[in-house]
Amino acid sequence: MADLPEQAEPAEPHETASHSRRLGMYRALHEIGQTFWNACKMLLVLLLICGALFPLIVYIIGQTAFPFQANGSLLLNQQHQVVGSRLIGQSFTRLEYFHGRPGVTGYDASSSSGSNIGPTNPQLITGSGSMVTLQPGTPVPANATPVPGHPHIYLVPATYAGIKTYAAQFRKENGLAPTTPLPADIVTASGSGLDPDISVEAALLQVKRIVQARHALGGKNTGITAANLRALIKKHTSGRDLGILGEPRVKVLELNLDLDTLYGGPPARP
Repeated sequence: MADLPEQAEPAEPHETASHSRRLGMYRALHEIGQTFWNACKMLLVLLLICGALFPLIVYIIGQTAFPFQANGSLLLNQQHQVVGSRLIGQSFTRLEYFHGRPGVTGYDASSSSGSNIGPTNPQLITGSGSMVTLQPGTPVPANATPVPGHPHIYLVPATYAGIKTYAAQFRKENGLAPTTPLPADIVTASGSGLDPDISVEAALLQVKRIVQARHALGGKNTGITAANLRALIKKHTSGRDLGILGEPRVKVLELNLDLDTLYGGPPARP
């Protein structure tokens, strides 16, 4: 009788479990590697689209369709030198120019901010200065003013002088009566501190002062009239956005540049 073939002995249970664990680990590592590679490919695609292709398309569209706005809306003087941006106001203090809104940052574009004083805060009217009491012989801080009736107490002004102070300054420099109503924009700072616009009314209230100051310059400026300035204001007045948003406004920097172009600018200060 022929011998029966020998049968393999069944694997031990612990060997089967170990093999299954290794196989599961290899599959998990393969899936992790595949997922990682897919993520890398997605990262490269998005990097190409968002970091190179999209900015390039925006740059080409901007330089082709809107070159003036895309390059900062820069304004040039008569010598073709950049003197500012249409979007950022500047501080004008000379009597021969239109003046803009009060600014808590001095129109410094690198530190744009508002006064952060709300309508219910008394400092909106009086300013954000502080009272200090000085001992006899102590140096008085710069720009501090004594408080009437209170010896040794001084008011130290801050960046925001307050509506009362701005209104008094504006009326005084423009020869207006103390009770002359003023538009809100010319006695309050803007949220950014860089507002390039003023209201039409604020510009018209400055016409008399500018005519007088320009006549004192002589030359072509002696021919300037209030009607000429009102026409310039109208020329540089922008209407409401979309016809309904905001109020008509005047670009101060552009208005002053046009004023110098037509009549000549004042001599530079030493």
